[in-house]
Formats: sequence, C-alpha cells, structure tokens
Amino acid sequence: MKKKLFSAVVLFAIATYCFASSIVVGRWSGTIAGQFPVTVSIKELNGKLTGTVISQIGEIPLSNGRITGNDFSFRELSYNGIAVSSIKGKIDGDKMDVTVNFQGQDLQGILTRIK
Repeated sequence: MKKKLFSAVVLFAIATYCFASSIVVGRWSGTIAGQFPVTVSIKELNGKLTGTVISQIGEIPLSNGRITGNDFSFRELSYNGIAVSSIKGKIDGDKMDVTVNFQGQDLQGILTRIK
C-alpha cells in the first residue's frame, strides 16, 4: 500500500512539473509599457528556462529562468550596456502578464501566445 501511495505521489509531482514548464514554452508577442513591441521565444531544458527576446534593439538572450506553477522569472541580464534587473510574469492560458524591472522602474506588458 505504501509503495502504491508513494508511486502515485511521485507521478503526480512529475506530471505537475511537466505541465508547469510546458505552459510557458513557445513564442509570445506583445508590448512592454504600451510602446515597446517584443517577440519572446522561451524554451525549457532540464528544468531551466532560456530563450530570446526580439525587439527594436536586437536579439537579447534570456537565461537562468524558472517556473513555479503559472509564475515564471528570469534573473538579471544585460545587452549592449542595457541592464534589466528582472523579468517576472504570470501565464493565464494564451496570455502572459509581464513585469520588466529596468533601471528601478517596473514596466508592465501583456504578451499573447503565437500559434
């Protein structure tokens, strides 16, 4: 009985983890602060999120990302002298609410999944 219960708990944990990481994976498009158009491509490999942001200033790599439930985050990054303290977001179906902390300001954005 204990073996079956343990197996069920492990399978549930694995399924939850796989579902959580898959909800953010893909291509997303929208604007940050209502004026900066971006396209974001997010990948998951071995439990870590990586990706690329394509914007007017170029292609910016993302790394050190993580996801917990519907919430995700990327740690600080810099590109050509532009520093971003953090990127945080929440997934709701095919919509992503994003907060980008740039030079001490939180810039809000909404992205939608590209199908």
